[in-house]
Amino acid sequence: MRIEEWQPDLSGQPGPKFRALANALREAARSGLLAPGTRLPPMRDMAWRLKVTTGTVARAYQVAAAEGVIESHVGRGSFVAAPPARRPVPQPLLYESLDHPMSQQGPADLRIPQLPDCGQARVLARHLTALADDLDADVLDYTPLSRDQDCRTAALDWMAVRRVGPAATGDMVLTHGGQHAITLVMALCLADQPAQVMVEALTYPGIVHAARLMRAQTLPVALDDQGMRPEDLDRVARASGARLVCLTPSAQNPTLASMGAERRAAIIAVARRHDIQIIEDECYAPSPDPQAPPSLRALAPERVWHVSSLSKIIAAGLRFGILICPEGMGQAGRVAAQHSHMGLSQPITGLVTRLIRSGDAAQIARAVKEQVDDRLALAREALDGLGMRGQPGVPMVWLPLPAPWNAVDFVARAAVAGVIVRPSSDFCGPDQVPVQGVRIALNCRMPRARLAAALDGLGRMARSGPMAGPD
Repeated sequence: MRIEEWQPDLSGQPGPKFRALANALREAARSGLLAPGTRLPPMRDMAWRLKVTTGTVARAYQVAAAEGVIESHVGRGSFVAAPPARRPVPQPLLYESLDHPMSQQGPADLRIPQLPDCGQARVLARHLTALADDLDADVLDYTPLSRDQDCRTAALDWMAVRRVGPAATGDMVLTHGGQHAITLVMALCLADQPAQVMVEALTYPGIVHAARLMRAQTLPVALDDQGMRPEDLDRVARASGARLVCLTPSAQNPTLASMGAERRAAIIAVARRHDIQIIEDECYAPSPDPQAPPSLRALAPERVWHVSSLSKIIAAGLRFGILICPEGMGQAGRVAAQHSHMGLSQPITGLVTRLIRSGDAAQIARAVKEQVDDRLALAREALDGLGMRGQPGVPMVWLPLPAPWNAVDFVARAAVAGVIVRPSSDFCGPDQVPVQGVRIALNCRMPRARLAAALDGLGRMARSGPMAGPD
């Protein structure tokens, strides 16, 4: 707005007129109505326009200058000041070091899912030793996009049973884990779209952190027992104009909700109506099941970016993700990956290729699922009747809390009793009112008896209510 058009209404404002004018200047600058650098009229002209005294304007300018709203320069006049540079708010690490998971000392830490030890280290060491003998001078060069073809072929074979729809190695991008893949897709999709990402109302914090890296706003979409609600996705898309959504259809984190076939079809219908790109995060998806509904990528290969990872299935320290791009977007995805990190190193791609082709990856995945399901059975027994939700092969469960429990109070009480879990507030934005629940990670490297005791304690506490005192 030009300053000549700015006409604040000071009538009816509480307090003295100079304070009302200073407030109006602050609000106009903060909202962008008056852009930084806008020159204000001389005090006498402003006073005449607003029908106040010159002294009133002088005091208002003094207050606004003291607050940093305007800048005054002798001989030049007064100008709307640029907003102060915003310092990024420090964010906590997604993962901090845990006490040794096998330790009997200290609290039972059930914040971060831990895969069981099924001999992964020995298998990885064997393949790395063999790989070291095969390295040649090519390792001295940067990895061209074509160099990882063998690994992409092996990864495509691995993904074949996961029903991702029509896909070729040309549609695939290899990344440093699922988190890296999600960040990469956001960078690609938000380059020519509004900097907004629609997310589940309770969502994995890594998705929010990825959006922040892109300076994108996250817009929560309501959930129910099947995950994201299509009618609310439609509402948010219409209201905001956002054209990117990130969701977890098979094992929603943290609620472990799973979408049925009709819900998936409804989500795709909304996405096509508004031309929305979809990030399908399936890193925690249960083991392949022929009876399971098809992936979103299979339903809409023209707009779904399917993210998977060996880190959640084999070993967290193996940072390897698989991104299946929409049809025709594979080259763009690999170019973006190369710009991001110059491609995965040859030792990583060589190791993963050997793991898959030898059958060791599938064997480890089966052994991991067997032990995770054993821990899941402990949780079902300890939390029976409380509405606990879990998924086969997924090392965490969701516990909705009965009234009058508050999630933050429950977590604090559990910590006093020696068990650490995560409240629902960890998974939603600061302006949201979270549902009352906790996510309980099944620390599969913790001794079975200790995990069972921790789960039993949480169950007793949930049933007894907040007035019963620490367990």
